[in-house]
Amino acid sequence: MKLLVLLVVLAYSVTARIIDEKCDGIIVHNINHIKEVLKDNIDSPYQLAIDYDTNMLFFSYSSYDNVSKFISAYINLKTNEFQIIDGVNGGFANGVDGRSNTVYIGGNDGLYKFDFESKRAQHIDGTAHNIWQIFFKNDLYYTNYPLENVYVYKDGKSQRVPELLQTKAMLVAIDNNDNIYYSNSSGLFVHKKAKNYVTFLGDYNLNGITSDITGNLFFSTPDGIYFIDDKSKKIEKLATIPNIYGMAVESDGNIIYASQDSLVRLKPTKTHCFVNEKPEVEVF
Repeated sequence: MKLLVLLVVLAYSVTARIIDEKCDGIIVHNINHIKEVLKDNIDSPYQLAIDYDTNMLFFSYSSYDNVSKFISAYINLKTNEFQIIDGVNGGFANGVDGRSNTVYIGGNDGLYKFDFESKRAQHIDGTAHNIWQIFFKNDLYYTNYPLENVYVYKDGKSQRVPELLQTKAMLVAIDNNDNIYYSNSSGLFVHKKAKNYVTFLGDYNLNGITSDITGNLFFSTPDGIYFIDDKSKKIEKLATIPNIYGMAVESDGNIIYASQDSLVRLKPTKTHCFVNEKPEVEVF
């Protein structure tokens, strides 16, 4: 009997060890993902945005050559071609209009439009704000710094978003129902369009918010990535990732995130892993 118990314990230990070895990546929806480094040796990559037509990932990063400054760049997700974008004064924010295949870049003196032929950016007349973040959903939305106001740019003019005149916001996003999500030092909020009221969603410390190719919203904090499910009225924590700076979602659903010095793709494996802790869920 003692021998049988010993054999069971040994078998359990071996099985547990095998499971641990297979599940040593990042678990998303109970699937083990391995990390593929797309670009390294870049400091604090931020504000990720994908142009799905060209499969190019646009982002900014910090440079400390002589003086501290922000640099706009892109990487081709198929060829890994990397290039710095010239013509931007303090390039920091990035946004994509998927309908017209237009890439917008925010600098410290307004909006720029990326030219795919010259691989340069040109300043758009009528904009002069120091831009912190860009989000495109039917129109171009952006926030400025340090005032933390939210603007919409259309018909060649910028104007404050009426629903957010009485609040500050560092990051903003629009879902498929035209609800406005925004974050500031107090946390994450949503302005519901249908009933014209604001709901506090939690004291999340957002450093990035994005949509996938179908318009579903995701966001990142310094310790993980989240999914906003507006249909079920829940926020789901997808994965715990330390020292994350931002994220984007590829057309096939793969997640790309920015670490302190690199861009990383999460590639799903065929291994299913069941974690003990349940994903964090907030009801709103």
